[in-house]
Amino acid sequence: SNRAGGAFPDTGAPDSDIYFSLNFETAQLAPGLNTANDDSRPNVRKDGCEVVFDSTRPGTLGSLPDIWTATRDSIGDDWPAPQHLDAPINSTASETRATLSRDGFTMLFGSTRPGSEGSADVYMTTREKIKGNEP
Repeated sequence: SNRAGGAFPDTGAPDSDIYFSLNFETAQLAPGLNTANDDSRPNVRKDGCEVVFDSTRPGTLGSLPDIWTATRDSIGDDWPAPQHLDAPINSTASETRATLSRDGFTMLFGSTRPGSEGSADVYMTTREKIKGNEP
């Protein structure tokens, strides 16, 4: 949301922040995920322990935004500092709208990278199941 009084209200410029709600109660800022930049379109894995989202925070590979992720041990924990997904997920183009599959091993995302059929296309990436990384 870009509602007033976000994570960094003293910057003077509106930005998008990530919020959460428990049992449809009042929305609260998601601790650990927001910056003074735009942090948008979160998608949480089924078990609530991984989030992917796009952000214009420093550390992107080129055009804004890029996709970031954070993983926690329990849904009762705050989110740790998000990690930037390096190439080939992010590129010098704009990557947005990351969405995790139900099992957490496939991610779809949009990109404006060269070679697209249009101005932006949907890309898919998968990760292998390795003992100990099961979602």
